[in-house]
Amino acid sequence: MSLIAVAFGVNVRALVKLNCINSPISIRKGQKLRIPDAEEIPMTPFDLKHKPIQIDFSRLLALEFFDAANMPISGMNVAIHLDGKVEKYKTDANGKIPHITSDEKTVVQVHVEKTNLDWKKISEIQLENEATFARLISPKIKLQSTMKVHNGPAQTARTDKPEPQAVATETLTRSANGNPVHKIAMECPNQENLKLGTNFKYRDIIIAAGKRSGFSPQAIAAIMNAEAATLTVIEYIPKINKKTKLPILGKDGKVLMKKLLRNDGEWDVNSASPASSARGMTQFLDGSWIAQAVIDGSFVNSRAKKEGWLTIRKIAVKQKKNSVEKQVIEFKLTDGNFVTATKKHTLAQVLIAKHLTSRATSNDENLQKLLDLRYEAEYSIHAAVDYGTQNLDGLRDKEFRIDDLNDGDKAKLVYLTHHLGLGDGKSFINNTMGEATAKNLLITQIGDEAAAIRAANEGGEYVKAHRKWLFGFIDMKIDLPAKMCDKSKAEPARSLLAITEAIRPA
Repeated sequence: MSLIAVAFGVNVRALVKLNCINSPISIRKGQKLRIPDAEEIPMTPFDLKHKPIQIDFSRLLALEFFDAANMPISGMNVAIHLDGKVEKYKTDANGKIPHITSDEKTVVQVHVEKTNLDWKKISEIQLENEATFARLISPKIKLQSTMKVHNGPAQTARTDKPEPQAVATETLTRSANGNPVHKIAMECPNQENLKLGTNFKYRDIIIAAGKRSGFSPQAIAAIMNAEAATLTVIEYIPKINKKTKLPILGKDGKVLMKKLLRNDGEWDVNSASPASSARGMTQFLDGSWIAQAVIDGSFVNSRAKKEGWLTIRKIAVKQKKNSVEKQVIEFKLTDGNFVTATKKHTLAQVLIAKHLTSRATSNDENLQKLLDLRYEAEYSIHAAVDYGTQNLDGLRDKEFRIDDLNDGDKAKLVYLTHHLGLGDGKSFINNTMGEATAKNLLITQIGDEAAAIRAANEGGEYVKAHRKWLFGFIDMKIDLPAKMCDKSKAEPARSLLAITEAIRPA
């Protein structure tokens, strides 16, 4: 009986009295007990000695409230509806409220108070994991403004165009008629109908990449959202007994902690795979990145030429009785020597074989600088778009019918071919991929056990399991409307299955 009292943070005598038990050792297996409130009877020295307890039944929810400028909303009234009860809080300077706990896998309803004092439900969050983090973002920005004499600059002409403003900044100016104007910059609406939220800092890069490639900025943002790892901050929070509100101690006397992963969706420019040489936002492998640098006209190629890492040397080659001029691409090493392709190996393959000492690490400073461009957002984003364009051209060359596809369809194919590579991408579209290849790809993505379960659900066929998984994965990942201020302007989305069936050669 004492262990039960300790587990629930209550006094033993209170537990015995409430359940009309004559002897604390006479309880039986399966017997139902009522648990008194922890505050009913003060804790005894025995109880205090065994506090805090080592049992934690709760699930935790950490909430943050941010505005459209990705700034925390302070002083906002929030109501949490949970387990039939309503608790009200006020957000702090960081846009946070105290952590919410529940004993069950349940749904938490989040309501906020509007300026007219009415309440509005803004979210429902399913508590599944031990600790859940959610950032709720308002489409609005609230700024304080007062009526006062306007000292802003005079309007010089009706044709004056407003200067660009950073999101969430305010400007005092005058209208063409000389009236005072208080301007507040918002991300939405905008001319491109592009919504990036926490990744707004990459807006100019995405728009520039769209102009180079012909892709819409929403398509590029959707591809980036699928490709890029996001920044995750790990926070450790003490486990708290729900009854006593005290931290829980482990057997070693130290406070037990819950691990909370905070992630607001910001792309990680420094992402690095522990299992391969994939680096940067778009996870290019060493060889793939060097190959991009060699392709004439690519964004990375332009930088490599500008830095003098890549040069073109003209040589004379004898063909039968004539001598013809041929261009040879060379990579300049730091010591001044040059590396070229051989009859059997490409320039990228030679550089990898001779000048990479380990994953993403070179013994040559120039090659290292080239590899490290993957960590710069501008090059990572443009390279992903270039690679996508090259793969679409590769599909077109094999008579896949892609010219009439909309941006949403193309974005899914770009992600498919980046995910699988062009060769496996073609066999996936044609549904000619072999069982061994499909098994290896599925295991690589989701692990042996999960792959085996999916294959078993498809009659033991890994090809079917892989196709079903990848169709669902890409359809979920590539979401153009999510990157639009006005989602009504989005073209109807097709499933990847429908796209692959439509583009196969006649």
